[in-house]
Amino acid sequence: MATPGLRGGGDRVIGRLLRFIAFLPLIEVVVIVLVWQAIGPWWTLGLLVAGPLAGLALLRLSPVRTFGHVRAALSQGRLPDDAVWEGAALGFAGLLLLFPGFISDFLALGLLVGPARHALRRPPNPPPPAVRDPDREPLEGRFRSYRD
Repeated sequence: MATPGLRGGGDRVIGRLLRFIAFLPLIEVVVIVLVWQAIGPWWTLGLLVAGPLAGLALLRLSPVRTFGHVRAALSQGRLPDDAVWEGAALGFAGLLLLFPGFISDFLALGLLVGPARHALRRPPNPPPPAVRDPDREPLEGRFRSYRD
């Protein structure tokens, strides 16, 4: 049964995402063991503690930064959509850093790096700009509002 509102294989994408989320803890444990064997226990524990601390700091500072960017955009008369996206991406990166593990930290790093964050913000093929139809110009004149 197809999910309403999804077209073109959306069910497959959601299924893959759910499988990834279900198997993520198991994959994280395997990666932690591999890192433990590669660099040693103390460095691994240090990295596993540093990630959530960085995520906590990011979650504390991200709203302040976002609020400043939203205020600046609004004072210049622009919509703050870029600032809101940046804040959401940084907040989600902070949440990913809170989870112990290296895969979630790697995903968070992808959201923290500027070009990767901008690539996620912009669609690869933006829709073409709308063309104004000269036959459908807006009406001008007076109007009266009648309320019930």
